[in-house]
Amino acid sequence: MKGVSHFKLKLNQIKSTHDLFQQLIEEEATSLINEREKFEKERTVFENSLKKIQTFCSSEPITLNVGGKKYCTTLDTLTKYRHSFLGSMFGGYIAVRPCKDGSFFIDRDGKNFCYILNYLRTGKLIVPENKPHLIRMLLLEAEFYQIEELIADLYKVKIQPIPNSTFV
Repeated sequence: MKGVSHFKLKLNQIKSTHDLFQQLIEEEATSLINEREKFEKERTVFENSLKKIQTFCSSEPITLNVGGKKYCTTLDTLTKYRHSFLGSMFGGYIAVRPCKDGSFFIDRDGKNFCYILNYLRTGKLIVPENKPHLIRMLLLEAEFYQIEELIADLYKVKIQPIPNSTFV
């Protein structure tokens, strides 16, 4: 009998030790899962930051001469909207050659191109709403450059009529 009770005691000790190890393993597994999730989030943030840096530094500046006014930007900016005129022009769909000074000439009004370029850079329309003539001019430019997203954003802007104007 003594051997059986001694065996049961040892068996209980082994079960207790096993249960303790099992609990420690489960706690460690949970900790590792949490650490992995934290790592994955940090990795995603890092990769997004890296993409922004690579996009910012990825291409040589391209100089545009828009109606005599020069603008510098990147290939990534110009090809952001692939189906646009600029996306086609600089995405390899249209054969273009730079001028002697290395710039690319576009026969359009250069004064308002800064709004187009900023839209390409940010994807946001940044124009004063109280300038209906500017909004209309930008709409014409957006249609020329075939930037559908910008056209849609411009149509969302409330345009007040211009007093004594025949321009619709």
